[in-house]
Parts: sequence; structure tokens; C-alpha cells
Amino acid sequence: MPAAADSLIARLQADCTAAETAERQVRASLEVQIREAERARTFAWRRLSALSDMARVAALEPDRELAVERQLEALFRDIGWIETGLSELGDGARPLLDWLRPIAEALHAGAHPAEPVEGEAAEPPVIADPIAAFRAFEAWYEAERGEPFLQVFDRYVPPTPVVEF
Repeated sequence: MPAAADSLIARLQADCTAAETAERQVRASLEVQIREAERARTFAWRRLSALSDMARVAALEPDRELAVERQLEALFRDIGWIETGLSELGDGARPLLDWLRPIAEALHAGAHPAEPVEGEAAEPPVIADPIAAFRAFEAWYEAERGEPFLQVFDRYVPPTPVVEF
């Protein structure tokens, strides 16, 4: 084959290789974006579930201390860390409780606003936005533990064999 044809074919093959490389890069980038979007969606639904469960518990119980305790129990029971009460959590959970307790108190305050005493201004809750506070907790948890808090809802389910009789 003449040298001009070899050169043309080599240039066309180089174009093909470059196009394949570009396609692989685009696909890899899209896969990363899809995984990030899936994680964001999953965590948004988990955040909804956790906070709405806590808010329902807060609405049902007028006593603040009891409501806070029950909200935290519901959250940790849902995660699978406890079966009956917060006493099952070890000392390592103390920072978690310190972060989550004000959120539970804010949810209770939202469900049961304090009646203003005549002549006095109503005292605003310590946390005005429980969602923002929960997101701050999530950021703290990830910085402390190296994994997202909402990932604790993942449960490993071992494969079960299918047996036909």
C-alpha cells in the first residue's frame, strides 16, 4: 500500500481511538453523576422518613421530655441500634444524642407551641429549622465517622437460597 494510504488509515484509526476514549470518559462521568443523584434521592427520602416519624411522635406527646425521649427511641429503633430504650446505646452514642436532642425538642416545639404569657413575648425555640439542624448533624456525623449518617439505614440482607420442593 502506498505510504499516503497508510498515513490516512493511521490518522483515521487515531481519530477512532480518541473518539472511544472520549466516549468512555463521558460514560464514566455520567455514571458518577447518576450514582451521586441516586444517593441524594435515597438520602432525601430517608431524611423525610426520619424527620416525619420524629415529628409524628412529637405531635402525639404533649410532655416535652417524654416526646424527645420517644422521638430519639423511634429514630434509633428504625436504624436498628436499639430494641427498647436509649439505655441500650453505649457511651459512644452520647455525641449523637447531644446533636439530635435539640432537633427533637424543636420538632416538639413546632407541634406544641408555647402559649405566650400575657405581657411577655413568646420565647423562640433554640432551633428554628429542624431540617437545617438535621443537615448540620449529618455533616458533623460524616466528618466524625467518615460515612454519611443516612447510610446507617442500609441493612445487609444475606442472599437466601431458592429451594424447590
